[in-house]
Amino acid sequence: MYFGWNIVALGAVVYMIVIGATFNAFGLFVLPVSAEFGLSRANMNSGLILLNFGNAVFAPLVGRLLDRIPARRIMAAAALLFGLSFVTLGLSRSLWLSAAVMAVPLAIAISAAGTITVSALLARWFTARRGKAMMLAAMGMSFGSIAVTPLIGWLVHAQGWRTALVILGVASGAVLLIVTALVRERPGEEEGRIEQPATPAGQRGASGAPMPVAAVLRMPQFWSIGISTALVLGMAQAISITLVPLAVGEGLTLLQATTLISISGGSAIAAKLLMSQVADRIDRIILLALLFALGALISGGFLVSRSFPALAACAAMVGVCSGTVAPIFYALLADRFGPTSFGTVRGLMTPVTALTGAVVVRFAGETYDRTGGYDLLFGTFAVTSLAAAALMLATRLTQPYRG
Repeated sequence: MYFGWNIVALGAVVYMIVIGATFNAFGLFVLPVSAEFGLSRANMNSGLILLNFGNAVFAPLVGRLLDRIPARRIMAAAALLFGLSFVTLGLSRSLWLSAAVMAVPLAIAISAAGTITVSALLARWFTARRGKAMMLAAMGMSFGSIAVTPLIGWLVHAQGWRTALVILGVASGAVLLIVTALVRERPGEEEGRIEQPATPAGQRGASGAPMPVAAVLRMPQFWSIGISTALVLGMAQAISITLVPLAVGEGLTLLQATTLISISGGSAIAAKLLMSQVADRIDRIILLALLFALGALISGGFLVSRSFPALAACAAMVGVCSGTVAPIFYALLADRFGPTSFGTVRGLMTPVTALTGAVVVRFAGETYDRTGGYDLLFGTFAVTSLAAAALMLATRLTQPYRG
């Protein structure tokens, strides 16, 4: 068996731990931490904002280092940093220290241990089946909410939030170190011939130097790919957090409303499995444009949906879009900029997607507060989704980087 599939499995484990223990599990600590420190809900949620801000600031640095330093060294250091961050949060009695930990070391560890490093490794190991590899590894993000997050919830209930954080830090750091020991940087010459029968346009050899940052930022395709994808991911996130209040506002019970979240998550897993079979057979630009157009259909559906079955259908489509766009996006970056510069490009894309997502989510909240409804929000999202699809299609007018 091609060893690259072991990298896919290891990447799924990393995603499961890193995402499951941070973004997915954040809500588990809102009530106990805010009660102990006397924080408002808004102040407590600022921790997640700090984490996103730190990720946006440090991701370009992490990505650049990945193109110059062996990934295993970065992953090993990040594994220790990830574990120590949780232990420090569990022992800290200072809000300022906790805020600093989330904004700097934990944010760096998330990118360096998993979100950027795994996609960079997969870009090196796969060409012919790059889309399938990215999609299967991303399954770990979905399973993180199924396996890791409930386990953390049980720990918080049984041991208290401080002890749970300390245990989480020790256990997650140890597992990530074990994964790091099993990782191999890139395929050897023989393995490369098995998986990579041809070198696509734009891909350079492993010995090439990564593109200068200024050169990346001057490329039109960097912005057409980044802005269009960032808009759609931001809209998917905004719709996800709007789903429950929207359903309750339409007269559904809280149980029905939360069921919509489960439907969305289940469809995301199913969509990843299905897309893994076709992601390398369809032009990725066209595939992303179709998914972006699906976003317009989703927004239009929410404009007219009032019953549980109709909202459930819309929630399922949200899962399809949110679950498959990111892996295809990563594969497209590797195709267009080459594995040698992937870390640099992936890191530079993170501030674009993070800041755009923050603006879109804020816009969603402001629109509801000012209008008292969601019609303007979903109407704007429908138009924006079509604009994003057109912008993504414009990428076909540009040429891949040829080094």
